[in-house]
Amino acid sequence: MPDGAMTAGELDANLTWSLVRVARLAGQRLTDRLAVHDLNPIQFGVLAHLAVAAEMTQADLARSVLVRPQSVAPLVDGLEQRGLIARSGDRARGRRNPVRITQQGRRALDEVRDVALGANDLTDAGLSLPESAELNRLLLKVVHATGGARPKDGDQLWSA
Repeated sequence: MPDGAMTAGELDANLTWSLVRVARLAGQRLTDRLAVHDLNPIQFGVLAHLAVAAEMTQADLARSVLVRPQSVAPLVDGLEQRGLIARSGDRARGRRNPVRITQQGRRALDEVRDVALGANDLTDAGLSLPESAELNRLLLKVVHATGGARPKDGDQLWSA
């Protein structure tokens, strides 16, 4: 075996790489299912977070849906143009500009709720329904123990 080579067993034993592979699979599943409703997973995440919290700033939304802060403005603009969300307050630079979900946004979210929940069924990917629920429980355990995906000081992904 060449220097630095890895066996298939070593690769399969790498938990974080397995998580990346499954995240891509799950993300593509959700993308495909939401596309029929003219939404993508990030747009769904924005609507879902705004349905839970009455209002959020664009910076809070960026952290919640794991996008760069500079990417959230066009995302919010698009959802606002479709009437799914609304901004409140002045749009002046440096000013707090909360975003809220509209009634139309709530209807769109209600329309895809079963679609999103249906993507949890991983029986076609080798897991039983109880195993899918257990996987979610374990993933949420990590999310809650670490505070989820939060920026670290100096993290380029989160810098404005």
